[in-house]
Amino acid sequence: MKIQDMVLVIENTKGKEKNMLMTLKEYKEAYLFVSCLSREESAQALKELFDTKLSGAGTGWAERYITANKSYYAKFCSGSDELQCFLHGSYNDDKEFRFDREESSRECMWALEEYNLDVGGGVKGSMFHYEQEEHEFKQGEVLRNLNGTDYKVMECYSKNNLLMMNMASGQFMVAVGVQYYSRYPFAGEYTKDNAESGIEWGHGVYLSATPSEIDFVGLRAEYCEPYRQRGDSFPIEIREVLSRVENIEAETLGDAIDKAMELYKKSEVVLDAEDFKDVSYLPARADRR
Repeated sequence: MKIQDMVLVIENTKGKEKNMLMTLKEYKEAYLFVSCLSREESAQALKELFDTKLSGAGTGWAERYITANKSYYAKFCSGSDELQCFLHGSYNDDKEFRFDREESSRECMWALEEYNLDVGGGVKGSMFHYEQEEHEFKQGEVLRNLNGTDYKVMECYSKNNLLMMNMASGQFMVAVGVQYYSRYPFAGEYTKDNAESGIEWGHGVYLSATPSEIDFVGLRAEYCEPYRQRGDSFPIEIREVLSRVENIEAETLGDAIDKAMELYKKSEVVLDAEDFKDVSYLPARADRR
């Protein structure tokens, strides 16, 4: 069983809380169907539960009321860190909460054993067995790190250095030494139902979520393998950008563009140093002069 298939449940009765781990099937039978009066309400409650898959660790709990003094909170577990926090009681208002083994799903309790976790969140050994896999990273693909966060690959600087964007926050980062792994419970056996794949990296350089604030040329120079080539000399193209806005009288935009092109070709519009906007330094082919 994957950790992400577990439903974390907190039941509150007159301020006293108990925590349980359930499969989706047992959660629906024990709580969701009991608290809903119609199929429409059940469908909405189920949607609220699945929405918690998108909200991240510790947030986005689906709340339901059974009676005036009895309610419960539930969410899908996002990963091993959140599972340990839940077992520790990090999400409980009642600091004297208890973990209910009997009401928890047998499948979930067996999974805790396979992950070497006790019901207090303590680790009795390694939680996972990791196997590194070959993977050719590609620009545009979405990868999930093994903490449960999705990243989009914006640029591949090298085989294992990637510029990525956090899909939830929009923040850019350079991940150095990215590797692709499959993992499964340390004390269990590999199966399709309990194995998951994802990435980890040696260290990350966390950047802004605003592209205009990021020096992409500098990042390429530091992390892109071709930029580290050694030699006696290299052809470098120095490219200046000049820009000016001219007001062109014309009946259509197309006519205005045609007139601007004609004025430029006849040197009636000449850009000079006052029109400087940017400069970049780019590697060029050796035969380009």
